[in-house]
Amino acid sequence: MRKNYQKKSFGTCGKTLLVSFAILVVAAAVQAESYQTLYPCLLDLSGWTGGEPTGMNMNMSGMVMINATRTYSKGNKELTAIIMKGNQAVGMGGMQESGMQVETPEVNMKIQTINGFQVQTVYDKEENSGAVTVFLTHEQGGGAFFTLSYAGISESDALGLAKKFDWKKIKSKAQSLR
Repeated sequence: MRKNYQKKSFGTCGKTLLVSFAILVVAAAVQAESYQTLYPCLLDLSGWTGGEPTGMNMNMSGMVMINATRTYSKGNKELTAIIMKGNQAVGMGGMQESGMQVETPEVNMKIQTINGFQVQTVYDKEENSGAVTVFLTHEQGGGAFFTLSYAGISESDALGLAKKFDWKKIKSKAQSLR
């Protein structure tokens, strides 16, 4: 009689452990896939060689960050596309509504509205490099942005390349991540 009790008890306990393990595996898989959800937004650019996308999920003491990155090259020209969602993205959008424009002999920086999005462009004239940042969302608990940093191309060419990415699709995908 005692053997049957032990078998029954272990069977229930074993099933509970198995279900708990399965839940943890599914939760880890869902967490691992979130940055991969952004990969299709990091499109192939005609004439450029694109590396494999990489990404990261981070959750630390209430700070959440999800990002996906892809680098591109064309001769000595380089691009890095980054999609970032999380608490720190809210801070990145702090200047987005200021309409600030700066031009010096070394740097151009401006914030403008393009296709309904606030876009910050920064261009280092001496280095022929800079970044185009598109502020996608500015939500409580975490915003999202897309940045295309570049080297070896003009400010206008970089903005043209940044516009090839579907900002509405990126915004939608970023908002779907939790």
